[in-house]
Amino acid sequence: MPPKQRTPEALAKAIEIMNNLDQQAFQGGFILEKIMGPISTGHLELRTRHPEDNPSVTFNYFKEPQDLQRCVEGISTIEKVIDSRPFSKFRFDYLSVPQLLNMTASAPVNLLPRHYNSSQSLEDFCKDTVMTIWHYHGGCQVGSVVDHDYKVMGVDALRVIDGSTFNFSPGTNPQATVMMLGR
Repeated sequence: MPPKQRTPEALAKAIEIMNNLDQQAFQGGFILEKIMGPISTGHLELRTRHPEDNPSVTFNYFKEPQDLQRCVEGISTIEKVIDSRPFSKFRFDYLSVPQLLNMTASAPVNLLPRHYNSSQSLEDFCKDTVMTIWHYHGGCQVGSVVDHDYKVMGVDALRVIDGSTFNFSPGTNPQATVMMLGR
């Protein structure tokens, strides 16, 4: 079950915002930070056996304070890169780092409630922009949910062959890894 903030109305509003973004927003890019192996863990539970029913998902981002601190350290490093002389030719002089952070935080990336000015606190920025980059993994790990043949334990004729069986994210787009699993 998605967080209560991700209602159909919130999704519709996010789509509207994305469709009405100034085209200048797409003349740049996003600099993302990836945390390998967060300490915080979530929970995934099937609510029914019907394949079209959504599972119950609890992400628990930043439940462990170390994860938030790692995010802050990563964003601090990104700020230093953006402010560096070598990087200056890749950014607009009239946009400060706080303005860039607020621009990023205003994008509807996770549909969670936002802080008024995310750039004032890197902790708030991390909380406002946290997302999984759509490479969900780890909910059906081999040995816990599926056996070594990827058969769901205790369920006849069902296998899971996707990123949810990964113990660790491969660090890049997992498409090739998932394709190899399927073959």
